[in-house]
Amino acid sequence: MTGPIQQSLIDQLKPVISEERLGTYLTAAGFDVDRALKLYVWNALIGEAFHLPIQAVEVSLRNRMNFAFADGFGPDWWKDDEFLSMLDEAREADIRLVRQRIRNRKLSPVTGQVVAGLSFGFWVGMLHKRYNPPLWSGKLRLAFPSLPADRNRASLAVASGRVATLRNRIWHHEPIIKRDLSAEYGAVMTLLSWISPEKAAWIRPYSRVPQLLRQKP
Repeated sequence: MTGPIQQSLIDQLKPVISEERLGTYLTAAGFDVDRALKLYVWNALIGEAFHLPIQAVEVSLRNRMNFAFADGFGPDWWKDDEFLSMLDEAREADIRLVRQRIRNRKLSPVTGQVVAGLSFGFWVGMLHKRYNPPLWSGKLRLAFPSLPADRNRASLAVASGRVATLRNRIWHHEPIIKRDLSAEYGAVMTLLSWISPEKAAWIRPYSRVPQLLRQKP
């Protein structure tokens, strides 16, 4: 229900949240203003909770892929001509951009900085089928020794793409209240277990996602 005090608060919040964004929560709450505002806060809190498992996936994925790239193209694979020649335009641009950003800080690029500076989208993109023959046909199990026998490069591409989509919505502060977040959490943790079951087991007890899922207004 909407009383005069609640309506006044909504009117005050519209300029800083936007009428369209508030409308998403009002609609989801059946136009119960109190519940809509609670959903807005819960959306932020559940997004915050997802940061831990998603961060665990992103860091693990890039480090395992870095290991495989270094094995095939040397520790400085990101400037190896053979490696660069196989990249699509977007992935090559990603590397140029991160190298330039490092140089703008008056530093000489090294592998650790490049790996950390490349976006999640770069690593997900490197799982595209175009890289299967030249790269993953010989390096997939080296990079991902815990990947189940019935999973392959395509499985990783789909799973990491799904996590990246969720990550981008959260990182850009978009509503995620309409998503099946229990299934999304399961997908994140499954991917992490494919990359490193040890890290998945370590992270799981610290994750607040299950608790917050039960507290949805």
